Amino acid sequence: MNATPILSNPLLNGLWELRLHGTPRGEDVPTAQLRTAIPATMPGSVHVALQEAGIVTDPFYGRNELDQQWIDIQDWELSRTVTATAADCARTRQELIFNGIDTIATIRLNGSVVGRSVNMFRRVVCDVRGVLKPGKNVLSVVLESPTRYAQAFAAGAKGQIRPDDFIWQTGEKRPSYRTGIRKVQCHFGWDWGTYLATSGLWQDASLECLDTPRIAAVQVSQTHLGPVGAPTRVTLDITVHLAHPAAVTGSVVAILMGGPMPKEDRRERAVISQSGALKTRAGESTATLVLEVANPLLWWPAHEGEQYLYYLSVHVVTALGERSAESLTKIGLRTCEVITTKDTAADGSPGTSFYFQVNGRPIYAKGANWIPADQFVERCTPSVYRHLLESMVEANMNMVRVWGGGWYEQEVFYDLCDELGILVWQDFMMACGFYPDLAAFTKELAAEARYQIRRLSARPSLALWCGDNENNTGVAHWWKTAGSLASRMRRYTKVIGALGKVVAEEDPDRRFWPSSPSNGVISDSPDSPNHGDVHYWTVWHGKQPFSNYLTVKPRFASEFGFQSFPEPRTLRDCIPAADMNPSSRVMEHHQRSNDGNLMITNTMAREMLIPKDFPSFCWVSQINQAMAIRTAVEHWRRLKPWCMGTLYWQINDLWPVASWSSIDYHGRWKVLQHAAARFYAPLLASLILVDGQLEAWVTSDVPSALPLTGTVTTMTWDGKAVGRFPFSLKLPAQGSKRVLRLPVTQLTTKHEAHQLCCFISVKAPGHSAENFQTLVPWKWIGVVKPRLSTKLVAIDGGVALEVTPTTVVPFFHAELGELEGHFVGDWQVLRPNTTYRLPWVAHTERGASMPTLAQARAQLTTLSLWDTVAH
Repeated sequence: MNATPILSNPLLNGLWELRLHGTPRGEDVPTAQLRTAIPATMPGSVHVALQEAGIVTDPFYGRNELDQQWIDIQDWELSRTVTATAADCARTRQELIFNGIDTIATIRLNGSVVGRSVNMFRRVVCDVRGVLKPGKNVLSVVLESPTRYAQAFAAGAKGQIRPDDFIWQTGEKRPSYRTGIRKVQCHFGWDWGTYLATSGLWQDASLECLDTPRIAAVQVSQTHLGPVGAPTRVTLDITVHLAHPAAVTGSVVAILMGGPMPKEDRRERAVISQSGALKTRAGESTATLVLEVANPLLWWPAHEGEQYLYYLSVHVVTALGERSAESLTKIGLRTCEVITTKDTAADGSPGTSFYFQVNGRPIYAKGANWIPADQFVERCTPSVYRHLLESMVEANMNMVRVWGGGWYEQEVFYDLCDELGILVWQDFMMACGFYPDLAAFTKELAAEARYQIRRLSARPSLALWCGDNENNTGVAHWWKTAGSLASRMRRYTKVIGALGKVVAEEDPDRRFWPSSPSNGVISDSPDSPNHGDVHYWTVWHGKQPFSNYLTVKPRFASEFGFQSFPEPRTLRDCIPAADMNPSSRVMEHHQRSNDGNLMITNTMAREMLIPKDFPSFCWVSQINQAMAIRTAVEHWRRLKPWCMGTLYWQINDLWPVASWSSIDYHGRWKVLQHAAARFYAPLLASLILVDGQLEAWVTSDVPSALPLTGTVTTMTWDGKAVGRFPFSLKLPAQGSKRVLRLPVTQLTTKHEAHQLCCFISVKAPGHSAENFQTLVPWKWIGVVKPRLSTKLVAIDGGVALEVTPTTVVPFFHAELGELEGHFVGDWQVLRPNTTYRLPWVAHTERGASMPTLAQARAQLTTLSLWDTVAH
């Protein structure tokens, strides 16, 4: 049985020609430079093609972004030739397939309109039978201005869309009508992003000429039989979605193969297979199969167990013996539930739990929110994704929230989440906007949801579908000029109801959560801490002290954050030397949150000594950020099982900017990312000041009980131990317990509070933890000049730094010159007379390789909090 030949080189990725389409609009268009076509690599964007052609400069440098606002008000045309054979033109199925067009586009082949795109988040399939011809064919995609399209849609939307004004810190203002276009919302600016509304082919394009159906999607539903968390069998109900212009008879075949393996070995290592009769009508059809897996190996989230993956191969064989291309889907066998049961808070008020349970085990969600990894999709390479997601796992995270103002992520993102064990909270793509309930809009939104659910629902990492970001909050509290509360709620319910209906039809085994934050239902009070998830922004936007976090007891904190600057070398790449100042016009352009730099500076003055220079300012802003989020996360982890998740805002940046990220645009770990590795560790030891008492807590996410021994020690900054308080206990599985409570007056009988630093250390079989707490704000402490020794040593496959202090060393940092990477355990508060070993991790996605010992010794530099202030 031979497969029908597929058109040679069917992918249409690579070089296209780009030119202006129609009359140039505006005065800033470099018309002379655009008289002839320029090369454009697709998948990609018009902006990057113009930059690579030398027509525009780097939009991220200085304030160059402002000079490129003319690009998105133009129409553009992409064109290329496509070669087909006579045999290709005789096939019963001849399709141009665009997996994603950004965004509004008309597709022509040999001058005939064959397709239309109005949604960045849907595949576009063009039937080109009768238009495709043997030999060379001219393919053209006219990309309409996204901003003008959105504005025109708003004009006909019966007043339902109002301009969303994007205002730079330096006063420039540009309105958009983003809620009227199904495109990345943050392309029109955000409080951490740029206003660069891209156009292009953002996903693969191909031409398929075959006599077999196209496998449009494969969905899998699981039934686990036997003990919870240890099933003896798993039944897979497989739905295969097929598309074909004519009726087809034959069979559909599913083969399940075990574990990661080379592609060439898959068929020889099949676990089970099944085939079923196929009889389709013209258009779209479905076929169903059932496979049963005995003695299944389960998929677990990161740090909870193995991420065992099976491969599900599906293909079609027609009655004439022609075989379709293989559809290969990764399958992880697991159950995943969102548990929402009624309970009661400590004060007697009613509550409702909110937590994820995988394979019957409650999971404390630890992670962060995710925005697109770059403004421009072609820079979101597999290595960038791998670095960011592996950095999350290295920092003991197990969940990422794909935020609703970006895009449904690319396949490589979900592949890596499956591989690494990162649960995905998946928003649908709406954020911070009052979206129209017009029939055409909700129909398009429902079609988008159906496509994305079919694309992603087989993923073991996918944990939840969420309707939007903060729209329920906006309807209830923000958009009071858009009609009465009742009318706003009716309109919002219609939009979210369209999504909920599709989830119920396409993926009934997964929870649909209407909004984030939400109490689980569309409500005029979606942000109660006793129910569902909360976004807590009182510390940042409300300008409250970090201790304010300690007053809040959420069930699940899905957004909260504090800003910092990126490190000095990241800013050197995008800020002229003369503008290296927090208040410069250029620096404020790289800050999009209102008064953001002012809040960073004011909070620094509240918590820290004012740094001695601008590089120190950057570092101390990061320390401040880390201390803010550490305060929140440690508190909310201590509250378990009342609180069962924290996802801080945000893990990454899409351009170099002062923001809430813990990893900057160039993939460099901020202090917060290092702190996260400690406050998200499976075993957490923490200290907290409460009403004149120093409390010591131990919190575990380990699924078994732990016998613990530990000590709280008070030390002077020059390294003298002045108090020692041991403890021991057996901590229940996944438990959290206060183990000591010491009056501060007992700790300060011989020393003043500013002279002391408190440490807690805990040991258990297979786990250990260490932490610190000052008794006064950092700006009042009596830090002394650090005394320490450092030694770089060779370890298996790399190098490590050994550090032995004889004083307390607050926020010790080490780096290897311009080498891209980080030391594991960096930015700790080091306790005296302890040797710390910090292995070096090279950031390979930035082209870095592991240095030799000699190279590392030549480039090592260190600093601590002491070095950031004048003496």
